[in-house]
Amino acid sequence: MGATAGRSVARIERPVLPFETIRLEGETDARSWTVHLTQDEASSGASIALGYKNAVVVMPEGSRLRIAINGESVVDTPISSSNDIKRMTASIRPGLLRAGQNIIRMEAFQRHRTDCTIEATYELWTDVDSASTKLIFAEGATKTLRGLDDLPAVGVDNIGVTTIRVVAPKIYRPEIRDRLLRLVQLVALRGRYAHPVIQVVESDPGPSPVGTIKVAMGLASELRSLVAGVPDAATIQPLTMMMQEPVSLGSTLVVSGPTWQDLDTAIGIVGARGINAAQVERGVIDTASWQWPEVPTAFGARSFRFADLGVPTQEFSGRRLKTGFSINLPSDFYATEYGETVLHLDAAYTSAVRPGSHVNVFVNGMISTQMTITSQGDIVRRHNIRVPLKNFKSGLNQITIEAVLLTDADERCAPGETLSEANRFVLFDTTTLEFPTYGRIGRLPDLAVLSAGRFPDEDLPTTVVLARPDPLNYSAAGTLLARMARSAGAPVRAQFSNAASADDESVLFIGAVDQIPAGLLNRVKVSEHLRMIWPSTPTAGDRSGPQMVSTEFSLPAAQASPDHTATASTDEVRKRWSETFQRRGVLQQTIGTVQDWMEKTFSLSVSSLSLEERTDVPYEPPQRASLLVAQSRTETSGVWTLVTARTDKALADETARLANPMIWSQVAGRAIALEPREMKLQVEPIKDYRFVQTLPPSLTNLRLVAANWMSANILPYAVLMLACCTFLGVATSLLLNRLGRRS
Repeated sequence: MGATAGRSVARIERPVLPFETIRLEGETDARSWTVHLTQDEASSGASIALGYKNAVVVMPEGSRLRIAINGESVVDTPISSSNDIKRMTASIRPGLLRAGQNIIRMEAFQRHRTDCTIEATYELWTDVDSASTKLIFAEGATKTLRGLDDLPAVGVDNIGVTTIRVVAPKIYRPEIRDRLLRLVQLVALRGRYAHPVIQVVESDPGPSPVGTIKVAMGLASELRSLVAGVPDAATIQPLTMMMQEPVSLGSTLVVSGPTWQDLDTAIGIVGARGINAAQVERGVIDTASWQWPEVPTAFGARSFRFADLGVPTQEFSGRRLKTGFSINLPSDFYATEYGETVLHLDAAYTSAVRPGSHVNVFVNGMISTQMTITSQGDIVRRHNIRVPLKNFKSGLNQITIEAVLLTDADERCAPGETLSEANRFVLFDTTTLEFPTYGRIGRLPDLAVLSAGRFPDEDLPTTVVLARPDPLNYSAAGTLLARMARSAGAPVRAQFSNAASADDESVLFIGAVDQIPAGLLNRVKVSEHLRMIWPSTPTAGDRSGPQMVSTEFSLPAAQASPDHTATASTDEVRKRWSETFQRRGVLQQTIGTVQDWMEKTFSLSVSSLSLEERTDVPYEPPQRASLLVAQSRTETSGVWTLVTARTDKALADETARLANPMIWSQVAGRAIALEPREMKLQVEPIKDYRFVQTLPPSLTNLRLVAANWMSANILPYAVLMLACCTFLGVATSLLLNRLGRRS
């Protein structure tokens, strides 16, 4: 009776943020994503809880935080919590929530308390806390996953992760390994999870916490001893069904059958509708669970309207308008050195906006181009802003449009000026971004292909090798493959093995650094020092608490020597610096100046002016790195890829962090390193690579690829042109000597 009463008052609370924290920056910022609900959740009464904290300089009187669900405002509150996280709750109108996909949009409009400068707008921020921001359903509401179509409604935990917890018997067997690693990909695809993380266990861990789906898979005769309540039907036929956990709000997906063939059939049922072939064909990337609308792919010679990219018409009364969207580029994109896309800008600004104001275009955080406003008051229609493709990359690209507006009123900054609501700029949603036809060819190695969820040679399956057949290695491999499947929109085509053989064209090896076979580090061009460095340096988990200044800190003896610091006079220091510059010599200084000028003026680096063969030296990751992914090409058409960490547990944990879509989208180059608590990868660029044909041969594509290669290798291009001119001159001279008439 007590248990029943306890369950009757339990409330369903669903975290809704796709990340641990969402930061809204500047004078205006917004995020949109989707949340899936079951029929039971959508039909019950609900409210939304919100927790946030803001910068102290944000003016409450002129700043607001708004949340809309399915286009209807549910929260509109002043931003006024600079000391601590402020929590509030707002009711949701009955009927607003619907079964399936619900679109949530969060917007912040912020004004500075005292400062009217452009620089002051960078001080404005509001952090929305995931642990405090959730949907709360009425008491007595139930959360029942009635079938596979409800898998997206599993939701996320307080850091934006969806955990797929797989319970399977005797996982060391290849028969279980291969099926398990395929099943987790299908569940991630069917659930459309933003950040899927796989946990593999050999016994039932008990009730599932929020944001977790338990998957029980295996032969029925073995599974029934691990998981309670497996139906008798699993002993006579393939079975795929959802079960409600008896003592929690969680659910269990049972995938079972009496034989291995029946188990394959049950796994196939999970993936039957998990792949949207139409979306994959159109190149639409399913980002809805963390970024709405879904991201289109620019395959070349295509225009995108801002309205279709989720950028509405915006009237603006502040100093710095910022808006952004994403575009995906295919894994064989090759046009970073010469191509450009064109932004056809539709906008207007009042006479209050002074000449010298400008519109900046950022690509992946790097400024790409700028349009300067030269007149006071104008309507701009289809104004062409050329954006070089230099900062674009394969995979997801974030484009940000920023209008920096200068006015006389802001220069005076009278009291209350930051509260002015007089619109001075408008950006129309008819603005378009037009991509040209660009070169497309694959490169080996290139981790950007991995981040797109693919392997270089799609005709032959890649061999995935796990260092050990244990739960932690399975968890790491499952998380990586599930992330790749979500990026590609389809399961990874791979075969699995306990060891690599000489016959394998392409290999993906997953294991801790002490499990790496001899010679593998050299094969992927990673320094062998890694075997000694990682065991001798502590991991992030070994350090207790934040790093702080220590009173025991001491300098090396050479630096701390009292003789060196006390007796060095100003004249001696000046003399030492002068000798340093004199040793460089006039010629070296001149060459350095010329190099700097050429790089700044023509974007020509020393490497592009070299005829030497470019080779990759063994990569040495930072000592603090907690995860390493490296790739190198083979003598044939394959690649070998290594995913490693310091320990088994670190491998599972750090692969889970790598699966965060904001980190995963950065994967590129020939090697990447992830450091503890960092959200940015260290990327080692590709120098030594080989081209791989990805499209049917055509003269147009060959010309575009050649143009990009020659732009990146200017000296070989110049030598080729000189040779052609010399040949033409010699041929012309010979013809004139033979056929011409002497004057």
